[in-house]
Amino acid sequence: MLLPFQTAFDPPQQAEGSLDPLGLYSIADALGVRLAPGVRERQSKPRYLTLALVGFAICRGVDETPSAQRLPAWLAYEWLVVMALVKQLQGTPQLQGIPGREKVRDCLERGEAVCASNYLKTPSVFGFHGIYRVFGVKSGLFDQDGHPLEPGRRVLRAWQQDRGLPTFFEADDEAGHFRRLIQRTVQAGRESGQMPAPGAPLSAWITTHLNPREIGTAEREALWSALTITDALRGEYAVLLSSPEGQRHWQAADGSEAAYHGSIFDHASLPMQQLLRTICAFERLARLLVDAFDEARWRMSEENRAVDMAWLAQGVCMQRAAKDVTATFNDALASLGEVDATARLRLENSFGSLCEPKSTAAFAAHLLAHHERVQRGKPPNGKRPWFDTFGDGRVAVRPGYVPEAFAERQGHYVHAYRTRPIWDFALDLGRVKKEAV
Repeated sequence: MLLPFQTAFDPPQQAEGSLDPLGLYSIADALGVRLAPGVRERQSKPRYLTLALVGFAICRGVDETPSAQRLPAWLAYEWLVVMALVKQLQGTPQLQGIPGREKVRDCLERGEAVCASNYLKTPSVFGFHGIYRVFGVKSGLFDQDGHPLEPGRRVLRAWQQDRGLPTFFEADDEAGHFRRLIQRTVQAGRESGQMPAPGAPLSAWITTHLNPREIGTAEREALWSALTITDALRGEYAVLLSSPEGQRHWQAADGSEAAYHGSIFDHASLPMQQLLRTICAFERLARLLVDAFDEARWRMSEENRAVDMAWLAQGVCMQRAAKDVTATFNDALASLGEVDATARLRLENSFGSLCEPKSTAAFAAHLLAHHERVQRGKPPNGKRPWFDTFGDGRVAVRPGYVPEAFAERQGHYVHAYRTRPIWDFALDLGRVKKEAV
């Protein structure tokens, strides 16, 4: 009885996972990246690229020797900039949308220095450098290590011109005072691991020259060139959207990218037409699957009991999906094959068995099984499915995943394809008239 013994296997507890329940996002994202490399849906203010460029240029004078005890210079610079903006813009609408503002505001109210433990959990993803870094690299403004490239140097020269700071990066006299002050502050933050609140003069200077909402004329032109010239499809899409016709089409679409893409199709180049055709084909498949899945959740919540697959098969969207999914899947597969072989293979491997011809009840069972596989495959240890399955095969939607309402959305995309952030860029850069918003 004193010998060691084995206990029953205790698997790690699965967490909740409320995003992408059918595993469609990765293919949609690949198509969005092809349409507008570097652009992400959460981007809206292109001037953060200038903020990053100014920081990279200033921090060239900071010791960047790799060290586990030192913060990266860009992070200390980001803390400094956000603290200054929060101090100066507190209580104004201009503070809205600045990444990390809530964390920094809490620190200032408590009189604490900003540090890794009280700033954003993953600043390399959710800070302004994290949000805009990939776009900066893809548009040729700076390289992976943060070294400004020629398009980025053009933005910096335009910024200096607009701000009346022609010798800011070179001068050792009064013109370079704030550059040297930022360098010293960033270096001190790197070494100490924290950033105390900057003084009033430095906060005022940063807010005057690096407010993400205030872009000068020359800087606007340089940023628009970086957006439109460095990638053919992204440039074409931005130019189409900002044209008078594109503005009218986007306003008439009322936020529907499916309707907007249909409006611009005949005006697009052949490569753009092929990509838009592929997006449309994939989204038809995604809409069939998502509507069937959401309808099932909604009907189960209304029934308020566990149900079997024959009951799920009575749903209108479930019946439509079972009937049309094979042809729609084949169309999406063929279109993806002409645009992105990797995405085509991913679709075939992940959805091929689900999209084979079968009865509506069998399709419903395969759809829920597919959802369970997707949830199990999510890192780090899988996520719980949105349904509870009972021993007799019946299922019930879990309370946390009951939709507030359901309406089928045929003709609307499931995923977003960068139109909104590019529109916001065009608005900030003076390519879209304010009254068109």
